[in-house]
Amino acid sequence: MATFKERIDRHDREIAAIRKLIHTGMKMLVKFDENLLRLEGEQITLRQEQIAFRREMRELRAAQRETERLLQAFIRSLHRGTNGPGNRRVDVQ
Repeated sequence: MATFKERIDRHDREIAAIRKLIHTGMKMLVKFDENLLRLEGEQITLRQEQIAFRREMRELRAAQRETERLLQAFIRSLHRGTNGPGNRRVDVQ
């Protein structure tokens, strides 16, 4: 049978272990919160980049449509012939 002093010592060791466990858990929670805040910041940044990318893609599509329109107008002008003497036509395919 354990003496009173041995039981107190065991109890003190158990309390110390519980304190260490709580301290470790608190450190983990702080680190988790820091990582969560960092991830939220990165998510905001990615969302802003996504919005900018979509805007750039819309601008690119508009520029591409304008380029296509101008190219078709140029091709039609080649089919009409030259802008000078003679009636030479260019065959574009």
